[in-house]
Amino acid sequence: MSKIEFYYDFRSPFAYFATQRMELLTNAGAEITWRPVFVDLLLNLQQNQPLWSETGDPFCPPKRAHFMADIFRLIEYWKIPFNMPYSAKPDGNQAMAIAALLEQAGTEHADFRSAIFSAIWQNQQDPNDSSVLQACLGQHDLKLLQQGPTEGVELLTKNTQAAYERGVFGVPTFMLNDEVYFGADRMELLAARLTASTS
Repeated sequence: MSKIEFYYDFRSPFAYFATQRMELLTNAGAEITWRPVFVDLLLNLQQNQPLWSETGDPFCPPKRAHFMADIFRLIEYWKIPFNMPYSAKPDGNQAMAIAALLEQAGTEHADFRSAIFSAIWQNQQDPNDSSVLQACLGQHDLKLLQQGPTEGVELLTKNTQAAYERGVFGVPTFMLNDEVYFGADRMELLAARLTASTS
């Protein structure tokens, strides 16, 4: 079985798309390790900006228009359930910080990840709303709600910097050993690589 690291941020629609297609990789023999990162920090690191400075739109207007059109092309092509989120720039930072704490603790939390992605990209909910975040946590320890803004943010910041140093520049990113596959539309290439390596 091949080990794949999957770098994601809840606020990325393309990371959400990747989660809906993960069977492409697991059916090809992949064992997925989920790695939460702050995408805004990755952008600031690329631009040599202070980590927590305000992140502007990294796209020129034509690229932004293509980005938005591509979202709807892929939804239609892949038949993925989708609703435009509650905000043009959904903020899942608290949920990301909690995901980092759960990952560090080795706690299985596929239910939490799925609930947050659904809250943003299907149910038009704000995951920073305490009631939404608590509902998504389900049976997980509610102490995480207090730890997220402090320990969780610190941990996720450190992990994002480490990911950038490994070559991660955006999400979704899949890493096979030290090979980077960027984008939900590169999953077929990665699946083919996995299949070829086991045949």
